[in-house]
Amino acid sequence: MNVLFVGGSNLVIKNGLSTIIPKILRDSGLDIENTYNISVGATTTLFGLESLSLFIKKDVDLIFIEYGINDLPLFVNDKALWDAAFTSLLSLVAKKYPSAHIVTILLGRQKDRFWNSQKKMHQRMREISNNFNALIVDIDSHLKNKRESLSNFSDFYLDESHYKSPSVTGYISQTIVSDYLLNKELGYFRAPPSRNTSESLSVYGISGAVSSFENSRFHKQTTILEKENSVEVFVKGNPVGISFISASDSCSLLIESEGLKKIINTKRKKSTAGKFSFILKQIPLYGFYKKDTSKKDVRKIKLTALDNGSKLWDADAVQRTYGMEPASKDSKGSVYISHISSF
Repeated sequence: MNVLFVGGSNLVIKNGLSTIIPKILRDSGLDIENTYNISVGATTTLFGLESLSLFIKKDVDLIFIEYGINDLPLFVNDKALWDAAFTSLLSLVAKKYPSAHIVTILLGRQKDRFWNSQKKMHQRMREISNNFNALIVDIDSHLKNKRESLSNFSDFYLDESHYKSPSVTGYISQTIVSDYLLNKELGYFRAPPSRNTSESLSVYGISGAVSSFENSRFHKQTTILEKENSVEVFVKGNPVGISFISASDSCSLLIESEGLKKIINTKRKKSTAGKFSFILKQIPLYGFYKKDTSKKDVRKIKLTALDNGSKLWDADAVQRTYGMEPASKDSKGSVYISHISSF
């Protein structure tokens, strides 16, 4: 059996779900040959869809999907784009791996100010997952039901978005595997997944000079767009996301398409940089997605690297993203673009 994890940082952290779940599956008697993990911290379903589109492994039997925390800003700011992305992710999984078992894991944020909107998103995740015969394991609700016996709900958490490991992550992993094995035994996965039509994501590279970044988990080749330089790319449908490497010398990026414009910051704030010299990231483009746009329509996208002192800088066009900031005008910045995605 080959296992695939698709999600955010809770599937990446040390002693987290992606390391504990395969061990429990083995201890339960399943023959786990390979474990693949294309999860990336601080990314959404839209990036998971991009990554899965580029993932080349052919044989996968069990897939765990986890975006119950990271997807909330996308859900709140552009629900139509989020809905298209999450539906397309499940659809692509069912298309690439028609016999695989799919498990949607619902994790949640610690702070109660997020709970109302998170509950609405989780409900929609349930509805979409049910359409594809995915098993839903609602860890968030499970832990909330236990909070009356605890002094504080935050006791489960390492911080606002991550659970304590290995104590809590071990318990969560055991719960997920137990739920999966029980439902498998009871025949939950015998029904074929839905073949509902959904939009497919197109993923484009950018021409130009390249720079490579590598760590223990991935090797990523990017196109270098130096500050004050522009490049044009033609895509089918609506541009909906930009993936890139955020490095110490990164700057901002202006995206222009048919009268729409948006500026995203690809540089991390020093306070959030941590121990990593670079990170792989994708930013969804809020407001660009239009559901009735024909995928046959070709659009020209102009990308320009800039800083907050550039003549093209427009503070009203900036899409604010947690942990990111604009490059100052005296910096020697570049943007390291991985892909642009469109629906």
